[in-house]
Amino acid sequence: MLSSVLLLCWTVSVTLGSPVQLINNGYRGVVVAINPRVPENPALIEKIKEMFTEASLSLFTATRKRAFFQDVRILIPRTWKENNSLYRKPGTETYVKASVLVADPFCDNSIGTPYTSTLGNCGQEGEHIHLTPEYLLNDQAIVMYGPRGRVLVYTWAILRWGVFSEFNSQEPFYMDKTGEAEAVSCPKNYRGTLKNPNGETDCEIDPSAGQPTNNCVFVPHIKQNTKVSIMYQPSIAQEATFCDDRSHNSKVLNAQNKLCDYRSVWDVISQTPDFKGGNNAPMTADPPSPTFTLLRARQRVVCLVLDTSGSMKDCGRIHRLRQAATIFLDQIVEQGSRVGIVEFKHFAHVLIDLVLIDGKEARAQLANELPSLTGGGTEICTGIQKAFGVLRQDDGDTAGDEIILLTDGQDKGVGSCLEEVKSSGVTIHTIALGPSADPRLEEFAIGTGGTRFSASDKLDSDALIIAFSDITSQSGDDIASAVQLLSKGSRTDPGSQFQGEVPVDPTVGNNTVLTFTWEHAQPDITVRSPSGGSYNNNDMEIHSGERIAKLNIPGIAESGTWSYKVVNTHSSPQTFTLLVTSRAADECVPPVTVTGGMSETEVIYPRPLVISSQLSQGNWPVINADVMAVVDLSDKTTVKLALFDGGTAGDQLKDDGIYSAIFHNYEGNGRYSLKFEALGVEGRVMTRMYPENTVPERSRPSSGTRHLRTQRIQFNMRRSAPSLRQTSTALGSFSRTASGGTVTVKGVPAVPRDDFPPGKVTDLTASVVNNTVVLQWTAPGDDYYTGTVSSYDIRIGLSPQALRESFTAALPLNTSSLHSVPAGQTQTLLLPLDSLAAMNQSVVYLALRATDEEGGTSETSTITQVSTFDPLMLPLSQGHASPAPVGFCSVFLLVTALVLLDLSI
Repeated sequence: MLSSVLLLCWTVSVTLGSPVQLINNGYRGVVVAINPRVPENPALIEKIKEMFTEASLSLFTATRKRAFFQDVRILIPRTWKENNSLYRKPGTETYVKASVLVADPFCDNSIGTPYTSTLGNCGQEGEHIHLTPEYLLNDQAIVMYGPRGRVLVYTWAILRWGVFSEFNSQEPFYMDKTGEAEAVSCPKNYRGTLKNPNGETDCEIDPSAGQPTNNCVFVPHIKQNTKVSIMYQPSIAQEATFCDDRSHNSKVLNAQNKLCDYRSVWDVISQTPDFKGGNNAPMTADPPSPTFTLLRARQRVVCLVLDTSGSMKDCGRIHRLRQAATIFLDQIVEQGSRVGIVEFKHFAHVLIDLVLIDGKEARAQLANELPSLTGGGTEICTGIQKAFGVLRQDDGDTAGDEIILLTDGQDKGVGSCLEEVKSSGVTIHTIALGPSADPRLEEFAIGTGGTRFSASDKLDSDALIIAFSDITSQSGDDIASAVQLLSKGSRTDPGSQFQGEVPVDPTVGNNTVLTFTWEHAQPDITVRSPSGGSYNNNDMEIHSGERIAKLNIPGIAESGTWSYKVVNTHSSPQTFTLLVTSRAADECVPPVTVTGGMSETEVIYPRPLVISSQLSQGNWPVINADVMAVVDLSDKTTVKLALFDGGTAGDQLKDDGIYSAIFHNYEGNGRYSLKFEALGVEGRVMTRMYPENTVPERSRPSSGTRHLRTQRIQFNMRRSAPSLRQTSTALGSFSRTASGGTVTVKGVPAVPRDDFPPGKVTDLTASVVNNTVVLQWTAPGDDYYTGTVSSYDIRIGLSPQALRESFTAALPLNTSSLHSVPAGQTQTLLLPLDSLAAMNQSVVYLALRATDEEGGTSETSTITQVSTFDPLMLPLSQGHASPAPVGFCSVFLLVTALVLLDLSI
């Protein structure tokens, strides 16, 4: 029986593993990418170098001499001038794969808040660090956040090791076991004074809350007996480290405790692959300074390598290939790219050498050379090696170039060129067409950092078109890239209609194209604009040979709901598809985009899949949308799965724009392809744009304010929760589609079995009301997050370690009165406070496991804590706080209130 769900260990953009390596204590292959929309400024490069040089020494100290930055590559955009004496050609380095992004997506020229984009998985890599150009150029940023090098180490720790902030701006204080107010800090004995903002008087306690008043600040003492933790306050000007088990503060509310089950930062770091098992032992000498390489992105160079073996005539595959590739050449591949085409069977042939995409004529020239005849066997490596010759036509090299490899057949010699491919510097994107494509095909994509797609032979499938449409440039220029608003297919009877609607929101509208395809005979097509304008076949560009009709909307397409109707005038059923693409309407308003994928490239039953989709506008999350995952198993079945952004049911963090779910509905062995469908409804969906200092606290450093007289930094001032507001350009209703790639599933039994346990509870909370402890959580299901569990085992421990390491040895609570509710509903258990206070411990910890009717058991839930004592009038110690007045409350609650923390971390 499977007893746990493996969490995601990948980024949402489906990049499998970081290209960065830690070898002999030095990080190599660190890429810093400057966005194409950032104006050219050589000073920016120098600031990046200064930051990494400073950060390398801080990292070396904080990791106990076990890591430093050795090799840093700065990727300059093509929009900057060429300088052959300074800039080299990149290999597989691209903007979307970079560790650090320098971007200003909304053109506001603000310093912004440095942060790490992360899924919130403890101990596992995030996506990237985000910095604005102004943050690097304006030294006011140092006053706000501290030295750039130390801030980089802070954000790197989140990115590389999956640790989180030890600060909490919304609950910056807590009451210790003696009844004194203490600042949330790490290490736990970090000394300081609680003062009012003027620094003249000590703080007062708010009698209604039992906490220091809202304007209270924490002023650290200049002299300390311990090192400060970087994950607490990177701006404190003293030697810093990472808290370990001896210094970790497990009694406070912060992101690190919530997301890592109260493990110390160093405990998490030491168990990552970088250091686990003695890897990268401490150095005896100081590290060298980082080396920097300047790379300048080149124009995109792509070769389509297309299977034309005999089996490609089956199920209309060659025709569908021509349709999908034509759409790619006509609408998707970016202006300024160079494209060539190779066909392969038992030999390979160049259909057309590299062509510069500089207008419609070039696109049409390429489309006219797409293959239409089939025959012979399948030898994949011959096609790839022939493509290498095409790719060398621009500069004599293949590094940084791309291949789109499509096949429906198997090849016994497919592995013979794999090592050559890996060393070529080429990125290969693979498309497996039909149920029999070679099982090793995806190795080319995995080995080169490419994307993986599959498309079935289902007559109503649009998977092939959407796969080609998803292979866009990795330059980071969201403004120039095509955005898929809708991709849909339908099998339609004679005289019947394929119809629907597609909203065009204000973030897009430029170069909007509706592309229809058909199977046999040209249908009657009608498209209506939101204001009632009508278009029909006469207004479209018709490609009869490819059976494609294209409607180009002139100018900026009208915002609102467009409708379409396709009437089948043929005497037999035929399949229609529609692809709607558009581009950004304003260069300073990024379009809403959807990306994502699955947590594995290959899975063996009964291991589940985590499916996640990121919905964003620029770097900001888009929340309150409806996101569906459409999972397709070859020719057998299609499953639609709702994805959620509520911090439960497989989703890690609420309202972060990452929508997730657990998939385990396997219907057989084979390739499962994934498609995302996202829908936003006007008035409900919004972009979560963070005002200054309110980027999620789990992933960014907190800013301190300097005391005017002493120049000491003040921390822990209570701040309000981040606001949720729409962008300056209202989103309105929108739709988006995207491919999520493919995964191969093996070992599915012929007869279905119940091999899936309940899911992990990730939002367990506690509160005290009238001397009653209220435990609440979102119920999991009998199979992960569907159905109803049979029972719960709730345990109480005197430390989080006791529950993490020896859950069944902890004291069980009486749950006989608990009646399980269906998955997704709120489950509540009431306990007398006396039952916890009787343990004679000021703080106790609780966790639970769920059990299904087959005896399957979930992972241990997140851990919550509650304080059980009555605060008294106690003298001040170390000048930390004013005495708590007698009777200000009967019970002071200290609880990991995850619901409240969702906005703060």
